Amino acid sequence: MNQPPPHPVAVRLRLVRVDTPDARILQEAQQAELGEMFGFRGFALADRPQFTSPRGAFLVAYDDDVPVACGGICPIGALPGTAEVKRMYTVPSFRRRGIGVRILRSLEVEARAFGYRAMALETGTVMHWAVALYQGEGYSQIPLYPPYLASSHSTCLGKIL
Repeated sequence: MNQPPPHPVAVRLRLVRVDTPDARILQEAQQAELGEMFGFRGFALADRPQFTSPRGAFLVAYDDDVPVACGGICPIGALPGTAEVKRMYTVPSFRRRGIGVRILRSLEVEARAFGYRAMALETGTVMHWAVALYQGEGYSQIPLYPPYLASSHSTCLGKIL
């Protein structure tokens, strides 16, 4: 039997540099979780230039002064005019409270301000909860794009802004 999601929390979203300690802590937690799930370290920590305005942004959600979720956008060379959503992560105890949706919607606002016409992302085919979140926000499956072209465990989603 499914239990109702916990009550929403009043988090603050803050644009930060991707290399701040709070952003790094969240990325490291995401990488550790992906490592447990898939048996490998997921990725290197994000590089600051790709997440820097006016082409990229990185958001951290705070509960009081505690970082609880993050996400960013950056350009995709293979898809001109499209921002890629990356590093979406919520601390497990804060999931199912709408924080990821708030971050995603805020990233879409940033992308429009930067002049992007579309958003795209990659997630794991087994990460059904992530696919459901994105589809609930109007994202639909698109062809794999570099560097995921040969990946059998990736699915790519996109949305016109």
